[in-house]
Amino acid sequence: MFLKKPINAPLLPIILLLVALLMGAAVRGQHPDFPALDPLPRLDSLPDEDVADWARRFAIQTADIREVFYRKAQRATLEREVLAEQLNATLADSTASGEDIRTLALAVREAQSAEKSALQALQKAEKVLASVQKMSEQSPRALRKSLPKAYRQVQALIPPPPERPIAEILENVGARADTLPKAPAETPAEAPSASANAAEAAPPPAPPAPKRPVFKKYDPAADVMLNPPTRPCALTADTRDAFSGERRREVQREELFRYTNPSLRPYLQDREHIVCQAAVSQNGKLYVLNLTFTISDANAKRAFGSLPKNSVALLKFLDGETITLTNLRTDEGRVGDDKITHIFTGQYVLDAAAMKKMQKSLLDKIRIAWATGYEDYEIHQVDLIARQLGCLLKG
Repeated sequence: MFLKKPINAPLLPIILLLVALLMGAAVRGQHPDFPALDPLPRLDSLPDEDVADWARRFAIQTADIREVFYRKAQRATLEREVLAEQLNATLADSTASGEDIRTLALAVREAQSAEKSALQALQKAEKVLASVQKMSEQSPRALRKSLPKAYRQVQALIPPPPERPIAEILENVGARADTLPKAPAETPAEAPSASANAAEAAPPPAPPAPKRPVFKKYDPAADVMLNPPTRPCALTADTRDAFSGERRREVQREELFRYTNPSLRPYLQDREHIVCQAAVSQNGKLYVLNLTFTISDANAKRAFGSLPKNSVALLKFLDGETITLTNLRTDEGRVGDDKITHIFTGQYVLDAAAMKKMQKSLLDKIRIAWATGYEDYEIHQVDLIARQLGCLLKG
């Protein structure tokens, strides 16, 4: 939050008039801070399977919109806390002026109001998201009736685009005024000689004063550290079976975590002991979480054994909740080209409840059951599975 200086009194009516004109001519559109919302198709013309897929994508987009409100509420709370700390420090400073205290107090009140509005908007978005996510349990026939109303509710969450700053408006108005053609100067029929001599003797005009540099204000919404750009959606497979008509899709594998026991570091040097890559895939109505473990250990089969069929992967999320996934088939592992690494792949089935949870929550830890016992690993890319599910269900 930035403290605003008072506007010059003579300029105030002009500024208010410009703002009123721009507000009247503004066109409502997609807010740049929010993800794009797919247009609602004609649901009556879609097969049942496509209606269910569209409802899942719609739920993911609604969750992304709710995430924007969550980040805005976080920023509003942070700004209010920082200003409150500045006000307390100023009150404790005996040399602080009364004007500084009044300015900071006003800024704190504005920040409190902004935080309250942001939290109310977040609460409204969470209610809409909860109602949209409940629709995943409905039949395609019921979805055709409930989706239009839910779509309007989600659309109503997105505010109109922000208005242009007043400084930018005035700058553009001034620039347009500079480009207007100037009236030609009148030429007198006859100039007296005395005036001509005086003009010749006049000193040359002073050079114009250099323009002051203009610095752009810090915008938290444009900070890529706070709001990283959306990663591209990459699919390694997207086919449809010629006989059954079922669709098979799989996203590109990405690293989920890596782990090396500190006692093994002197022996492995620059290599990691375990590197796990994840990729979500779809085969018809079956969704699978594929976990590929690359283990730099010539004795990996003796130490880990295998990934048995029906063995489990226990996923723990940052909110404390856990879900259990089951491996589809046994994998005994294979030796890598360097004859040292061993590669194991687990295929863990995702049911509707697991997909719903993983789309909106961030991973914290994972427990993998090997043939010789289980091991716990800390997740590094906590949003990886949520992003991959969003990519898989997008198209």
